[in-house]
Amino acid sequence: MLAAHWTFEDDTIQQSGRQRQALDVTGTGLRAALDSGVGVVPGRVGRALSFHGSDRAVIPAAPQLALSQLFGFSVAFFLRLAEEPTGQWRGVFYKPVGPHDARGMGSWIYPDEQRLRFQLFTVKGGAEYADTQTLMRAGAWTHVAMVVDPDEIYLYLDGKLDMAVRLDHPVVTPAGPIYLGCDPTGLGFVGQVADLRVYATALTSESITELSRQDAP
Repeated sequence: MLAAHWTFEDDTIQQSGRQRQALDVTGTGLRAALDSGVGVVPGRVGRALSFHGSDRAVIPAAPQLALSQLFGFSVAFFLRLAEEPTGQWRGVFYKPVGPHDARGMGSWIYPDEQRLRFQLFTVKGGAEYADTQTLMRAGAWTHVAMVVDPDEIYLYLDGKLDMAVRLDHPVVTPAGPIYLGCDPTGLGFVGQVADLRVYATALTSESITELSRQDAP
């Protein structure tokens, strides 16, 4: 089930004074608040959000975004890195367990390689990690999908399974807001994100392959 979807097309961007928001096109009323430095630029197809390492878009916590491992959940988007490795972790997507909770689900780019690390927390008390093996190229668009079900974490790049990690303990539900770009610790990336989708179910590999090919130029 598609819980929320942000296309970032021009007709979904609302501005009131200096405040800009991107609307969820599923009609839930969820809005992504854009920092003043976040650009809305040409994407792979259509439009994308452009980040510069210190800015972000924030989607408030909502019941439909309280993702449950029981039913599985998935996050998918197109990602374009606009810089080579910087020697620091770079935040892309982050969703804490709750307000002021240091535990969270998220993805970061490695300091020394163009690889993604996906993290979430289990009731055991520690973080579980899954790292992609395929290197992404700066300047190229990559479709990223992160899938969690009762048993495993699956990471897909461009519609192909890149890594799977078994979960031996239940996941702590990430029910907080979503941060795109710079996370609350100040880690952010330079590049673009397009077509963000959040699902309250674990997508199949066939569905992810189809998403990665949608609107191909």
